[in-house]
Amino acid sequence: MLSKKVIATIIMLIAVALGGFVYAYWSGYLFPNYVTIFHAGSLSVPLQKIGEEFSHKYHGVRIAFESSGSVDAVRKVTDLNRSCDVLAVADYRLIPEMMYENGYASWVIIFASNEMVIAYTDKSRYCDEINSNNWYEILSKPDVTIGRSDPNRDPCGYRALMVFELASIYYSNPSINTTLWEHSNTVIRPKSVELLALLESGQIDYAFEYKSVAVQHNLKYVKLPDEINLSNSTMSDYYAKVNVTISKGDKHMVIAGAPILYGVTIPKNAEHVSEAKDFIEFMISESGISIIAECGQNPLDPAYTDNWSKVPPELRESVQQLPGEET
Repeated sequence: MLSKKVIATIIMLIAVALGGFVYAYWSGYLFPNYVTIFHAGSLSVPLQKIGEEFSHKYHGVRIAFESSGSVDAVRKVTDLNRSCDVLAVADYRLIPEMMYENGYASWVIIFASNEMVIAYTDKSRYCDEINSNNWYEILSKPDVTIGRSDPNRDPCGYRALMVFELASIYYSNPSINTTLWEHSNTVIRPKSVELLALLESGQIDYAFEYKSVAVQHNLKYVKLPDEINLSNSTMSDYYAKVNVTISKGDKHMVIAGAPILYGVTIPKNAEHVSEAKDFIEFMISESGISIIAECGQNPLDPAYTDNWSKVPPELRESVQQLPGEET
């Protein structure tokens, strides 16, 4: 015969086990739906925070984030035939230009803007001298090492090259573009956020980054004039004076200068469409907008779309048609 003490202990253990099972079930740990999100590196911090809040609301959903340059993120779907449920990029134009023709996607929601800055630390050479007027002279010095991302893989990379071109126009000095483009002490990485460790360790002096990334990582940065930083939505025609050609396999694609606008879509090969819609709806809701703003980006409220009629009905009330685009 078991003693009353042993029986009480067994009952207590069973109760604890049942309680843990019930908690795990209702929290979604036992049979979760995994939502896969391919996203731009500059969206890592806000999306992680949005994901945490989203998981609290939708207990049965777990999110698998995969960061890369935006061009690479698109190519995972179009070239490698990989499936993801949400695709979020730092240049919304990549989705229509690289995905619509072959049916990988049919709409994009434009949800945030950003601006280009030059990030640096107290370890950077000439950090006490650089400012919004002389930055291109400092970066041109032979003992200064600058970092930028690969333009063929990351929009921040081709936007850095646009900054060079726009600076040549703004300062009426064509040599700026050539000097910075051909600067011998230049470090290039697949995505801009990979430059942060090099910057903080002193291996590079300056890095072309988005303002949000500099803010998120508590970096000092040089604020550039609107004519150069690609932030001003009213200066589209001015930015379009410059362009950069990137390689897409054995093909080439010309990217014109334009305001920095982030985009998100659900690819046609998504496996968890319902959960993907819920995530995007949460991302562009008041809660998601607040997180995006806290992370140094400028959320668009309401968000825009290039093709309102093809946006899932569940999301249409949260977006409006982008001016100049057909429905």
